[in-house]
Amino acid sequence: MTRRTHIIGAGIAGLSAALAVTADGDDAVVYEAAPQPGGRCRTLQPSDGFTHDNGTHVLFTANGHAINLLKTIGARSQWFEPEPKGLPLYDGRTGEMQHVGLSPWSWLFSSRRPQGLTLPDLARILRLVLTAKDCPVASIIGKRPIMDSLIEPLTVAVLNTPAAQASSQRLACALRQLLRPGAGRLLVARNGLSEDLIEPAVATLEARGASILTGQRLRTLLTSHERAIGLALTDRTVMLGPDDRVVLALPPFEVARLLPALPVPTIFEPILNVHYRLRGLAHPRFIGFTGMLAQWALIRPTHVSVTVSAADAVIDQNAAEVAVRIWRDIIPALRGLGLEVASDRQPETRVVKEKRATIRQAAEILPQPPLRPLANLALAGDWLGSLPATIESAVMAGEHAASILRHVRGTRSPVPRNRPMTTEDAA
Repeated sequence: MTRRTHIIGAGIAGLSAALAVTADGDDAVVYEAAPQPGGRCRTLQPSDGFTHDNGTHVLFTANGHAINLLKTIGARSQWFEPEPKGLPLYDGRTGEMQHVGLSPWSWLFSSRRPQGLTLPDLARILRLVLTAKDCPVASIIGKRPIMDSLIEPLTVAVLNTPAAQASSQRLACALRQLLRPGAGRLLVARNGLSEDLIEPAVATLEARGASILTGQRLRTLLTSHERAIGLALTDRTVMLGPDDRVVLALPPFEVARLLPALPVPTIFEPILNVHYRLRGLAHPRFIGFTGMLAQWALIRPTHVSVTVSAADAVIDQNAAEVAVRIWRDIIPALRGLGLEVASDRQPETRVVKEKRATIRQAAEILPQPPLRPLANLALAGDWLGSLPATIESAVMAGEHAASILRHVRGTRSPVPRNRPMTTEDAA
């Protein structure tokens, strides 16, 4: 008998769960509160035609689960390496540009070695990779040149948390993946996150018979006898059958709203993205910054997207003023890549603020709920577990949620009487 899994949230974790469920031949229905699927990994398409991704999301070839997902949905060829000669890293204090390898193996070549790297630095990095006790990343590396030229940018990019507070164990998980030869290649979506990730995933799910319903926020989770028995959504209530299962692929604050007894992380780090509409480059480029407010920029043919991670210091500042500051900072770097830009002519700009972009991944014990808090319900999300909150961890969480529900046996739970409900077939 075919079983149905109801997945709440169409971000990467939810779509991954749906792909895992349908790969086993079971039915899946995905409910998304927003008008479009994708969560934080989507392309914004406003009415003025200024189309851009919400941020500068990247993958590494080390991200095996995410790479396999791309292969499953037929989108692997759409993700390519924009900087095969090493990541261009522009120092805003000196005006110098260097290319840095993201794999330790590439540091054998002096042209791709991080600025200021010494043998004692390698020992500290090795200590960080093999850390047994969680502590702030900065406490291991210390005040050395390598902190500014590599460790701080890498920590903020991976954990969205400053190195002074960031968890050494979480960062070590990512660094150990990069030790494999060929694992440090940085990949970006050729055309954008929706076209090269979300739309192929949705098309694959629809080809397998799955349904994706947008504009459907889960208002209330109906439970009885430690099981989920119904979903009260925006305009319908779906009652669950005895063999139905549920995946909550939601951020922690939404999980806490639906299941208030569960412990979840409550402290978050913001990300601010600024998008400048201009004539860019025919082939996308990716560049890092040090000594500046911004950390990364993705240059596409029609715009430049700039990211400020761990943006607590500026997230509440005037958006226009922050955009002006960043534009002035990045102009020399853009010119170095061949763009014709002027400091006195700032292009059309859009600022996207995500105040709760990720959990704060500090060196402390974070509240963690059980992955299966109800007999027929599992949680999924990049915030679960001890891995960095990335696309890779979101994919893994979705697949794991489907796996732990795979062998759940159905038991018919009584529906409470005197509760006004409307039962609909969600498919």
